[in-house]
Amino acid sequence: MRTRALPPGWYPGTGDEILGLIDRWRHDSENRLRHRAPAVSGVSPHAGWSYCGSMIHDVLSSFPENPDTVVVLGGHNPSGGHLVRYDDNAWRFPTGTLNRDAPLSDEVNSRVDGIYRTEKEFAGDNTVEVVMAMAAALYPDAAWTAWRVPADERAMEFGEKLHLAAESLGRRIIVVGSTDLTHYGRSFGFAPSESLEDPVGWTAARDRRELDALLNLDGERALKLAGSEKSACSAGGAVAASAFARAAGSGPGRLLEYRTSYDIHPSDTFVGYGSVIWE
Repeated sequence: MRTRALPPGWYPGTGDEILGLIDRWRHDSENRLRHRAPAVSGVSPHAGWSYCGSMIHDVLSSFPENPDTVVVLGGHNPSGGHLVRYDDNAWRFPTGTLNRDAPLSDEVNSRVDGIYRTEKEFAGDNTVEVVMAMAAALYPDAAWTAWRVPADERAMEFGEKLHLAAESLGRRIIVVGSTDLTHYGRSFGFAPSESLEDPVGWTAARDRRELDALLNLDGERALKLAGSEKSACSAGGAVAASAFARAAGSGPGRLLEYRTSYDIHPSDTFVGYGSVIWE
């Protein structure tokens, strides 16, 4: 049984608090999301819910109802790294417990054997847990599974293999790739001289290039920009989700929202967030 690893500052500590926030976000998003088609895959941020909880909610609530399994593809895993797999049989959240879809996990792992060296996930990592905690509240009857995907070209193959695995088992799955965008400021060691006149605008322009690459299903460019412009901290998960969308027959994606932590808490250090779905 996997239990909560992140403190309540990342997401609330009680089920009542979580469900109260979701009710508020559902009401706020009704008009904004009314004309969307059901999503086949998406990308969401993974910062604390006070900064981007509504964005995570909007992505997860864009999928068809009653999925079999929620799949979260996280990151903080560099190019050339291992594929980090989650093997716990169940995961307890404040709103209830989800059981892992072991057959799907095993099927995916067997298909990517030889592409990746894999290792078990033992430490608490926000790139998956922050998103899965929301999924547990929105889809309490679904199973779960997750991986943290390295930020290299293998992410595209992983997304394709995930689609094949789900099809072979007849699974109706939700796939969310998890990444934040530019981490700007001296505390992150990233404040180039050309950015100082307008840090927020400069960051937004770089983030938009990253988002455009993802929206257009151009995983190679998204990975390149994430490396050269430092515009995504977990590009592997996001690119794998886009590759899943392409394999499922989706065209270009829809940008639901872009913001930065500066919008919530103005500071000379801030992070960009984007939410994307493929319909």
